[in-house]
Amino acid sequence: MKHYALIAAAGLALTACSEPAEDTATRDSAMDHGGMDLAAPAETADAAAPLPDDGIAPVVEIADAWIRPHPQGRDVTAAYFTATLAQGHADRLIEARMDGAGHIELHTHTMNDEGMMQMRQVGPQDITDAGALAFAPGGLHLMVFGMDPVAEGDAVTGTLVFERAGEVAVTFQARNTAPGGHSGH
Repeated sequence: MKHYALIAAAGLALTACSEPAEDTATRDSAMDHGGMDLAAPAETADAAAPLPDDGIAPVVEIADAWIRPHPQGRDVTAAYFTATLAQGHADRLIEARMDGAGHIELHTHTMNDEGMMQMRQVGPQDITDAGALAFAPGGLHLMVFGMDPVAEGDAVTGTLVFERAGEVAVTFQARNTAPGGHSGH
């Protein structure tokens, strides 16, 4: 029974992390998402060395925050955003919270040696003044578990927690595609 529960959870996660159906028809013919492997979590926050204090308090700005409407009323979905440093040289995203969510994990997609897509939990993600930290379809994303379904047009408030900048409030807009109409390709 436990085996079936894990398979069902993997199927739900696949639906939440995948790109919209209209954007994936070509890709799905080349890749069997039903065989996606939910790999073991990567290193956790405890494994990351603390960032050095360079004397400049980081200021993190969040843009294009959005969350996918829940597929068929399920309680798992994915959320995305872009974080940039407006001030400072480095910071690290260590946690995400969202009103009404049971828990949130930082995830990514990778391809294994056999060409199968794997989704795995990842540890904290660094952001530097060299460029933005992007959580987007097909790459880094937030897996949101245990939340009441949201529909297109809803807004969900949350918090991204950074090692040095602390808590940054964010509002995720529920939408089927990324802001600007890009699907993540």
